[in-house]
Amino acid sequence: MQFDQTIDLMRRGYLFTAWARRRKGRRAGPRDRYSTTVRLMGRRATVVGGAAGVRLFYDQSIMKRAGAMPPAIALPLFGRGAVHSLDGDAHRQRKSLFVSLLMDEGRVASLLHLADDLLADELEQWQLAGRGVVYPTATRVYGRAVIRWAGINVSPDDEVRRAEDMATIVEDFATPGWPYARAWRARIACDRWATQLVREVRDGRRFAPQGSVLERISLHRGTNDALLDPRTAGVELLNVLRPTVAVARFASFAAIALQLHEDWRASLATEAGERLTVVGGPLAVAFAQEIRRLYPFVPALAAITTRDTEFEGCYIPAGRRVLLDVMATDHDPSEWPQPNTFDPSRFLGTGAEWDDSFVPQGGGRPESGHRCPGEMVSVGLLALTCARLAHEGVALVAGQDAGWSWTHVPARPRSGAVMTAPRSRPSGGGSQRAVARESESASGGSI
Repeated sequence: MQFDQTIDLMRRGYLFTAWARRRKGRRAGPRDRYSTTVRLMGRRATVVGGAAGVRLFYDQSIMKRAGAMPPAIALPLFGRGAVHSLDGDAHRQRKSLFVSLLMDEGRVASLLHLADDLLADELEQWQLAGRGVVYPTATRVYGRAVIRWAGINVSPDDEVRRAEDMATIVEDFATPGWPYARAWRARIACDRWATQLVREVRDGRRFAPQGSVLERISLHRGTNDALLDPRTAGVELLNVLRPTVAVARFASFAAIALQLHEDWRASLATEAGERLTVVGGPLAVAFAQEIRRLYPFVPALAAITTRDTEFEGCYIPAGRRVLLDVMATDHDPSEWPQPNTFDPSRFLGTGAEWDDSFVPQGGGRPESGHRCPGEMVSVGLLALTCARLAHEGVALVAGQDAGWSWTHVPARPRSGAVMTAPRSRPSGGGSQRAVARESESASGGSI
């Protein structure tokens, strides 16, 4: 008889699936096996991974998402009635809304330029203080930027407060005790706020710019051609805002990687100077993708089989929960040579970001499957942050605790990445906005 391992999952975090495999003499890697069976919350679950496991996991003829994620996790993180829990026509119809909002290059570019302007403001404050902390800074920058970009007109203080609430949800939703209660308190506050925004738009009491995220979601109609109820519409509005704020966790890891890899830091600084912008540089994008591959974010994803199937010779009956081992897949030595080595060149002109073995925010195609449609936003924000930090010559403060816990989900550096900020750029002359001003002069417009 197999005992329930839910407590083991909570205790071990990112290490749980590897621990479960070792108990049965299996490892993820060449000639080894991903498949193992665990018992979570009283139910058996089969772990899959690697490129073959990703293809199985995202086969919609075999897998469904409804009921896959335990409510205790799904509700505080995604919200009730979220697109993540839908299947079939309902999922495709709602997902098309997110794809149109988050995968439009023009829309995303406007968000990135707005975020960089806010980041430059924050770095000026760092300069005055002599130092700053990446994680809370990125939380404010990404939160304020995406709120404005979504067409939500609130005060700067309210932007920051909402960004911090959304960061609290992500920080604490998987930690038992007081942190979990704190996540729920933030979730309730955000739900009430977002629901009220939708109601105000529908009642004509709040202006939402035409075509904005706020307007599109507030007026979106479901498969029955009826408006989403205000609470569900608010949930989906937050499912645009909250994941954007969560990218701040990657930003704090990126600050550490910039310090550890001085050759790449110099290359990113040079690229930003030569391109006259920190947005969209190929080297910075490759650096961002490698951050997403190497550092911990999502440990696993869940689905439920709709018919009998098998994986690596392991029988998986219909109705069985299936866990995709994200961390092991992103570090699989059969897919990624020297998987624990930081090497952004993996993503330079290789198309590796669409490989089945690269699943930091899900696999498959976002247009038709369950892969996150916001990756263009995530990568763009992370890349511009890396380029801006490299260009401005900031450096990690010595002696801080920049480590992280592999048992806390989601992980981030404990210190948040404390950095010194020089009074002027090392390249000589210019303020934090030098690249932006040069680009403005070259293009004749505003960045």
